[in-house]
Amino acid sequence: MYITQFKEEIMERFNQLKSNLQNIINEFSGKVGIIVKVDGEEIFSKNESKIFQSASLIKLFILEALLEKISQGELSYSDKKSVDSMDKVPGFGVLKVLDDNLSVTIKDLATLMITLSDNTATNMLIDILGIDYIQSFIEKKNYYETQLQRKMYDSEARERGLDNFTSARDTLKVLENLYCDETALFILKNQLCNSKIPLYFFRKVEVAHKTGDLTNIEHDAGRIFFKNSFVDLIILAEGENKEAVLLNNRLGECIYENFKNC
Repeated sequence: MYITQFKEEIMERFNQLKSNLQNIINEFSGKVGIIVKVDGEEIFSKNESKIFQSASLIKLFILEALLEKISQGELSYSDKKSVDSMDKVPGFGVLKVLDDNLSVTIKDLATLMITLSDNTATNMLIDILGIDYIQSFIEKKNYYETQLQRKMYDSEARERGLDNFTSARDTLKVLENLYCDETALFILKNQLCNSKIPLYFFRKVEVAHKTGDLTNIEHDAGRIFFKNSFVDLIILAEGENKEAVLLNNRLGECIYENFKNC
């Protein structure tokens, strides 16, 4: 009897959570792809295979492709590269403002690509791996809605109609793979862009995540670690940026309030 009652209480709690999540989404005027998994079990999803511009979420797939090269012995985290002026591109990141000929390791580039979404570091890794290799890796891993068609801030490629794309489903899958790698998990846990999912509970619990944004694009995706539980929350949002950021904030807060004592 007690087991049955416990299961009923859990189901009631999850049903209320799903209702709250849906209510938040209903108030958003744009488009959203979302997946929520609790301890590995999916409890809520919407438009999980819808294709969005990936923005910086594409950097997760570049990181996993890099891990394969490292596991095969073709690259090492300790390999060093020089950051030259021709490598530097605008947008997020710090390498663009540092002195030329700075020596960095592959691990430095990977860390900057994720924690600061550094576009210069990302483009350097794309050059190291090769854009065709990365896209072939994406296809080999069966990321069906994901494409890497251009480097960061490649305006000429964008004018030709090339862009980068992904879905909530592919984003969840790549993150679950990255969480199995100790170095990748450490990097994701040290994310410095925390104004979306974790805004209302920043520093209260650990979060391993990656954001992405463009005009009318605001994504955040990651794992929230509670005391005895974890929740994967994947949010891809297309709409007015301020409203889309608020959507991420509210969904993150909803998850935190439901699991903060777990």
